[in-house]
Amino acid sequence: MKQALAPFAEAGLGAGPIPALIVTDDERRRLEMMGPVRERLIFCDRNDQLRKRLEGGSPPAVVIETRDADGYPVPAAIRAWVERHPGIPIVVWTAGGEGALREVLDLAAAGGDVRLILRRRGHLATALDNLIALPSQSHPGAVPALLRGVVLGAPSSIQPELTLAAYHSWPQPSVRSWAESLHVTRQTLNARLGAASFAAPSIILDCFSAAEIAMRCTLGIKLKQIAVAMGKRDERSLRYRLGLLGCRPEELNDEADFRALIPRIVEAVKR
Repeated sequence: MKQALAPFAEAGLGAGPIPALIVTDDERRRLEMMGPVRERLIFCDRNDQLRKRLEGGSPPAVVIETRDADGYPVPAAIRAWVERHPGIPIVVWTAGGEGALREVLDLAAAGGDVRLILRRRGHLATALDNLIALPSQSHPGAVPALLRGVVLGAPSSIQPELTLAAYHSWPQPSVRSWAESLHVTRQTLNARLGAASFAAPSIILDCFSAAEIAMRCTLGIKLKQIAVAMGKRDERSLRYRLGLLGCRPEELNDEADFRALIPRIVEAVKR
């Protein structure tokens, strides 16, 4: 599947109500109290209610947990709708277990722009405020391309690990944070990847991070600006990561240049 690139928006998400299937009472209360997001969320707690909300049009975003109030999977219930509306962000708030991560990957396979927010590590209200208000947050980055082009083709045994790697590759990739999000040590993560004949975690994150850098280069963002966004003082480490994929920023001009990197990433993350 081709990964279409879109320019960064000049504003955050468009106007309109945002359906939110949030079952957890405490999180609902927090969302109702926080920032500009509170007036736009339309809450529901069951799949049939969410589907009715979605039938009415194309909201600027959708917020879900992975299970509704009756315990039924939410991603599966909206998969067909996601296939018909691939550009709408689907914000998934989850503890990040293996089953949930596979469901996230399935939504990505359906063409979804899936934004993952992990409980205990991410603040849902703040993330939603940023998504609504900040221009840079309305663009999905390289995550959809990595999930569809790299993770889905990997052995199923490590797809959950690689899914979280894609979400940890920007703006400050960290093996430690990646491992902690999986509730394992770095050594265990390395062993899991090695058992599937995949490279060390640091190499995988460098390659995924290179995809994020490359995608921004193709959108006309200067390498110096990308370095600042990543908290880097200069461009050298960014050039090094791009070099892992055999390219330079000057060679990244359009969508075709970005797509050409995906097979290189597939090869680079294997042992």
